[in-house]
Amino acid sequence: MQGILVLGRILFIGLIYLFLFRILTALLADLQVKGLIRKGEKEFGRFEVLSGGELLPKGRVFRIDQKGLKIGRGKNNDVVLADHFASMDHVLVRHHKGVTTLEDLGSTNGTWVNGERISSPVQLVAGDYVKIGSITFQYSRWQNESSKL
Repeated sequence: MQGILVLGRILFIGLIYLFLFRILTALLADLQVKGLIRKGEKEFGRFEVLSGGELLPKGRVFRIDQKGLKIGRGKNNDVVLADHFASMDHVLVRHHKGVTTLEDLGSTNGTWVNGERISSPVQLVAGDYVKIGSITFQYSRWQNESSKL
């Protein structure tokens, strides 16, 4: 009789742990769906739209992953800009060995970082402003980092 009570208690505790495990997996899945947790993806930085008018909504975020981020007017880019001042292939953002660089790909109207036109690849620092056509982005290394602090 006592053996049955012990077995019942162990089974009850096991069911409680199984219930808690199921709740935890459901919460993690919900966070992944909402984009707060990305499974298997490493983020190396982000571009947040500061001004883009009707072209891109303010606050939209583009994540930089291991393959980089290609921005331009062409449909083969990661970020497609519907701006006639942007070139088909305008800029390439890369992350290599802890350094994020921005390279203008020979655009007609140029790329501006912190108000200066760039002619060669530049290293991005948190808080840098990048202007492509009439759209301004701010670079940060992670979600809550900003120069506005």
